[in-house]
Amino acid sequence: MIRIGKILIIVTIMFLLVSCKDTNIINNISLVLTSAYDIQDNHIHNSVLIGEYSDKDKSDVKLMEIDSSNSFDVVARMNMQSKEPIEYGQLRVMVLGETYARQGIGDILRVLSHNIKVSRRMQFAVAEGKALDIIKASMPFHDPLYLMKLIEQNANYANLPHSSLHQTLFQYFSKGQDIYLPRLTLNKQQKIELNGLVIFKGEVATLQITEDEGLCLKLLTENAKNGKFLVPITSVPNLELSSQKEHHYALLKILSSSVKHRWSSDRSSETLDTIIRINASIIKDSQNDFLLSSKDMKALEYEVQKYIESKINQLVQKCQSENVDPAAFGDYVRSRSRHWNSQTFYKNYPAMDIPVHVDLNLVQDGIQE
Repeated sequence: MIRIGKILIIVTIMFLLVSCKDTNIINNISLVLTSAYDIQDNHIHNSVLIGEYSDKDKSDVKLMEIDSSNSFDVVARMNMQSKEPIEYGQLRVMVLGETYARQGIGDILRVLSHNIKVSRRMQFAVAEGKALDIIKASMPFHDPLYLMKLIEQNANYANLPHSSLHQTLFQYFSKGQDIYLPRLTLNKQQKIELNGLVIFKGEVATLQITEDEGLCLKLLTENAKNGKFLVPITSVPNLELSSQKEHHYALLKILSSSVKHRWSSDRSSETLDTIIRINASIIKDSQNDFLLSSKDMKALEYEVQKYIESKINQLVQKCQSENVDPAAFGDYVRSRSRHWNSQTFYKNYPAMDIPVHVDLNLVQDGIQE
């Protein structure tokens, strides 16, 4: 028995040693961390940022570019320019140029769906203009993960809905929802900033929405814990305005939210009711800097609730008019219908009754005198 035990230990060690055979030293490979796809002169122009880790605790980036007639041989062609093997296992962000996104992203999604080395947590984004300009603008930060951090920070702490390669592939192959991706642009100072979202119909970029509309979509698609609305205040009782023509605002911060749908259908009509419950804090502008009574607080709560409700309903109607479904209403109805058909559903979708109701619980924030 002791001899058999020793043999089993030796065999186990041999298997472990064999499994460690295909290792790569980081200094002997080129790690792609950011990639960009554009259409240029009727060719696909792929650009990649490769992380360089020559010194401990220091990193830099190197830009490589290649042209190809399709999305399937880009990796092989890119290797032809590198003295080290190019590895995509650490790819964290892929930026798609505006023209590329409008012509369709199906090819690259199918390539990624078969690539098991690429993390499903990878981020996608659509550039205003060229994707190459966006990744070039990130290079002065000497951080190959700059764009990933920008997107994740805005999803975790601001108005951007969460997304990933896993979610994008699920949306693409699903028949009951559409893709939405963050939109990156360059401001007047040529600095990168997020500018709303791009919504796709199938694989084609179709609709752009603003940052505030992005928060509305976030409330429709996930249990949000962050996000801010700047809400105009007009009709709170006992509100002493210095001028009736002067605009006053309240900054609403989402603390938590939840969303539920309810589907009802008969021979004459189909209705999809959505209820969003929001807990939020509010900071009034300097003209309204006083502690509201319980009665006035309820009036403020009602006004803010109706404002958010109207904004979300406007977004839903905009999506219906473009026949895009980023909120996955179709997927919800499919899960509640025995004989759901995507073509029939989206034929009726633009005229469907999809009211959104907001239940807001509001608290005051900030220091009160």
